[in-house]
Amino acid sequence: MSTTTPVIPTQTKVAIFGTASLAFCGILVETSMNVTFPTLMHQFHTTLATVQWVTTAYLLAVAATMVITAFIQQRFRWRTIINVGGAGFVLGGLLCTVAPQLWLLLFGRIIQAIGTGLALPLVFAQIMTQVPFTAQGRFTGTAGMLIALAPSLGPTYGGLVTQLLSWRLIFGITLPFGLIAWLITAKTIRQTQAPRSRPFPLCQFGLVVAALILLIFSVNNLSTHGLSLVFVWLPLLLAVLAVLTFTRSATRTTHPLINLAVFQQGNFTRALLIYFFIQFIQIGLTFLLPNFAQLALGKNALVSGLMLLAGSLCSAILSPLAGKLMDRRGIRRPFQIGSGFLLLATLSLAGLAQHLSVGLIIGLFVGLFVGFQIGFSCLFNNALTYGLQQLPPQLMGDGNALFNTLQQYSGSLGTAIMAVLITLGTRMAPSASSTMQTTLGTQIALWFSLIIIMIVAALALTTKPIANMADDQHQSRSSNH
Repeated sequence: MSTTTPVIPTQTKVAIFGTASLAFCGILVETSMNVTFPTLMHQFHTTLATVQWVTTAYLLAVAATMVITAFIQQRFRWRTIINVGGAGFVLGGLLCTVAPQLWLLLFGRIIQAIGTGLALPLVFAQIMTQVPFTAQGRFTGTAGMLIALAPSLGPTYGGLVTQLLSWRLIFGITLPFGLIAWLITAKTIRQTQAPRSRPFPLCQFGLVVAALILLIFSVNNLSTHGLSLVFVWLPLLLAVLAVLTFTRSATRTTHPLINLAVFQQGNFTRALLIYFFIQFIQIGLTFLLPNFAQLALGKNALVSGLMLLAGSLCSAILSPLAGKLMDRRGIRRPFQIGSGFLLLATLSLAGLAQHLSVGLIIGLFVGLFVGFQIGFSCLFNNALTYGLQQLPPQLMGDGNALFNTLQQYSGSLGTAIMAVLITLGTRMAPSASSTMQTTLGTQIALWFSLIIIMIVAALALTTKPIANMADDQHQSRSSNH
């Protein structure tokens, strides 16, 4: 591999940083609301199952938007995309700041989610098309540092603002930063290929969105309807049928919403699964742990958010370093290190679940979450870089759309499933106190997380680098540009 330091224009660096900053603001408010659920339940006089839609609906809307990013990035100018995304972030944030009722808060969240869904894929689209191959790991790690930091830092930020000021200022404080990032990006962003006209596969888009919504609807209903035929199994069956119909349609048209040929690359699929499962647990834990601290241990929003801060800072520091390690040593080494930390940290969390206490959360429990974040940093962004490097240039947009869609949808699904597992404690111990019920549900959720992490480790540790991939892909991209 060449040791020559690639020269990258300052304009490109600024555009990537600006887009990543706007995406950071969007994802920060995404998870900041997790610690406000008890406050929102009291203010709007509703249940946890209803309030969790503040996060679930946001993630679902982001995922639905990202499904069409491959089409949008080919059809429209990137400056237009970032202008619409920035406007959506600002308008949605204003609505959330002043929302007098829960439905308006949800509406504002969805608008802001659309803005985030348009901005986030542009970060990696710029890196994979405008940054030399030998620096892509470093740039993905640095940009991913902001994006990976946001969901972990969110509960800390949300708890601090909620405890000292008001949950509404979670949106108000981020608005000027998002506005500045939007304007900077709009001035500096460029694209290597001109937009081209192509028909929009509306039917395929409808099938994908229907599948995403039906699956979340099915999972959410588990907490209130059990294994109901009408409320759980029927929407699950319809979601599967929608996916199968989409697959059939996408493979028979010349202009698919997402080109499923990306799955012919086995290493791409493996990397995509690793990316999905890690984000599933990451967002799930940022929902699970703060709510356990408040509902079971009686801590306030500030303390429940601060207990994730150390892990957040650790992730921010290590993400660029993990990207550099991949650039220099290949994918095997960071995957091995990351798998070890994830397994050790999650096994310890699950094993200590029945002994959770305030002291343990403040001390050892925080340390274990830091260990989890070290493993997360080694695998998460590197899985995205490695997966996209397996694809030819003409499939890069489709692969990017899949990674970003599943990143957000995995968070939505993780939040919904963790909420179901918490309420499972109530069903298993109906006569116990609410504290014991929440503790039991948290224990179940942590053991479930361990099973998922074992799958991640199995996928990561069996990943094999492709010989001469760097040279082949670098030549392919050079000829394409």
